[in-house]
Amino acid sequence: MISLNSGDLVYLPANFMLTKHNSDGTVSQYCELKSPCVCILLKSDELRSDLFYRGQTWTAPNDMLTPYVERQQGEENVSYTS
Repeated sequence: MISLNSGDLVYLPANFMLTKHNSDGTVSQYCELKSPCVCILLKSDELRSDLFYRGQTWTAPNDMLTPYVERQQGEENVSYTS
């Protein structure tokens, strides 16, 4: 498993579900992403991470997070415009 730290960028695909939780752990709100995005990881525990998305803190399960790695020009399956 890849280690993520506070301040790391994470890639979230379209249709990813972010949640907010009550103090008892139940879900109070959810947000389904309409398009892929990159978010900042704020903090993490063993199971979940808090992410900054559109000015709010949302939660996502750690096992679903993918580190964002910027692709360099010339990599396979990437197109560029000038």
